[in-house]
Amino acid sequence: MCGIDGIAARSLTPAHISACRAMTAALAHRGPDSNGLEVIGNCVLGNTRLAIIDLSERGRQPMANADRSSWIAYNGECYNAAELREWLVSRGRKFHSGTDTEVVLQLYDEIGDACVERLRGMFAFAIWDAPKNRLLLARDRLGIKPLYYALTADGIVFASEIKALLSSGIVSPRMAPHGVRAFLQLGHIPAPWTAIDGVHPLEPGHCAVWQDGKFQKSSYWDLKAHANGAGAKEIAENASLGLTQQLLDATRLHLISDVPVALFLSGGVDSAALGALAKRAGADQLTALTIGFEDSALDESEPSRRTAELLGIPHRVLKLTARETHESLDHAMWAMDQPTVDGLNAYWICRTAAHAGFKVALTGQGGDELFGGYASLRWFERFTHAASWLKPVPRGFATAMLDHDAFPFRWRKLSYLAGADDPFVAAELAVKIHFLQRDVNDLLDPGLAAAGEDGEFSGRGEEAGAHLREWAARAKGANLLEKVAYLDVHAHLEPRLLRDGDAMSMAHSLELRPVFLDHKLVEFVFAMPGASRMQHKKLLLDAMRSVMPEDTYREISGRPKRTFSFPFAKWLAVELRPEVEAAFSADRVSSAGILNPAAVQSVWKRFLEHPGRVGWSRVWSLFVLQRWCETMKVTR
Repeated sequence: MCGIDGIAARSLTPAHISACRAMTAALAHRGPDSNGLEVIGNCVLGNTRLAIIDLSERGRQPMANADRSSWIAYNGECYNAAELREWLVSRGRKFHSGTDTEVVLQLYDEIGDACVERLRGMFAFAIWDAPKNRLLLARDRLGIKPLYYALTADGIVFASEIKALLSSGIVSPRMAPHGVRAFLQLGHIPAPWTAIDGVHPLEPGHCAVWQDGKFQKSSYWDLKAHANGAGAKEIAENASLGLTQQLLDATRLHLISDVPVALFLSGGVDSAALGALAKRAGADQLTALTIGFEDSALDESEPSRRTAELLGIPHRVLKLTARETHESLDHAMWAMDQPTVDGLNAYWICRTAAHAGFKVALTGQGGDELFGGYASLRWFERFTHAASWLKPVPRGFATAMLDHDAFPFRWRKLSYLAGADDPFVAAELAVKIHFLQRDVNDLLDPGLAAAGEDGEFSGRGEEAGAHLREWAARAKGANLLEKVAYLDVHAHLEPRLLRDGDAMSMAHSLELRPVFLDHKLVEFVFAMPGASRMQHKKLLLDAMRSVMPEDTYREISGRPKRTFSFPFAKWLAVELRPEVEAAFSADRVSSAGILNPAAVQSVWKRFLEHPGRVGWSRVWSLFVLQRWCETMKVTR
């Protein structure tokens, strides 16, 4: 696991090399074990290495092939590297290290860009083909590992994190109008936007090529929504056995490591299943880690302790206090890399693992999306039906009736259900929207708000709607369950949960491995009808019957689902209040130039008077945006 960066240009200059050196330094937290920088013709590549496989100097990057014609900067894990290495050796290739990095590079030399289709794992990499003067960028299928780029007049600059691009001096720290609007609407920033003007994410499952000043992207993988609900009962009856084997195969691969591995353990089904699978797959040195709270209503340390006891896994609990969390805020804002309303939970469990000496941790991310774990599913069903019924009602009429500050926010966003072209997209907005269009225009600095009202969003400012409509269109023909599952992956898991997980873990030099997101496992599960798998984890539990001891299975399957969360409402109103009020002061808000001081103060005042009406997440998102801009020195 590493950080990568680089620049390719028509004519590389000393300034480009200095910029790359600055980016590599800015990624030191992603790879504290070693770093390197190589200049090859019109390209300079940088790398910081977190050594997981083959800890020797043979794994140092950037890495060259035997004749130094191809060079790679690689971030990730290729779990089928042994299988690929055997095939490449049969083709006459010789290896000089035990790393998966060298496997990927030699696979490129053997079959070119198609190498990405053979990889099983999480990755983002850059390969410079010197004879062709050509740069290949690639990202794994589900976007577990990040990669950002900016095109310049004479080339391209790329890196694992936006903060590295900013450190290059090539990218200006200017807020992207559409990016900030998307954040206020959704609580995160999905592709194709980022928080920084001119910076773009390479989308999951995509490759990009820069050659002689020309840049082109292409998709090499697409997760299909199941379009046919026929045979659901028969598939459900026969699925668990095959699923058990798929889960065990994925777990065995994710345990490959030359360093100890931790398990993030909550009191829920996903992490319990993961622990049982890891034990069955032969993990005998696994340690379970849990965050506990002083507030018993939020604390999961007792059920997680019980799970670890049942599975026979050593267990550690960190009791997190409000004071500790507040003292870490500066580092957490820096770690975010982009504004997000999530991430602090990942930040703290990753910090715990790193302080305990771990470099690798297994996580149950993806379990809710694959196996129907979200309680919000019933709201999508209700809201879709309501939007179909309210389709003849003009949106303007519903807005006039519901969009008032005196109403609870959860009422206001129901205005999306009237006059909708697509009832499903309307339901997605009614569930997921953070701030409405009027709120966004009021909250942003007037100049920035006006800058976002252009092009395809002219007069609407509906980045969230455009984002959700695009993914809903790709699930055309699927039923409601299939669409919800499909958008849970592409419009929530990928741009929010996985992005946050990578940023927060790598800020602590820790590699997260989401076992359930092995792409072979994801394809296997998504081939089933939603009626078979979207049943509040029943399919996963059925697959665990032959893996878990019977008493463990009974206890785990009988536990009610709990959502891991911090006591933000209390923190904002009490412990964090002085810091929030300082950040929301007119001078500081005006200095950053992103938000409108009067509008921010209005939201804050309403929250203090009626916290349930406003909701803590809206105040937290404004606080995060303001503090992140100050930390990263981003302005309008």
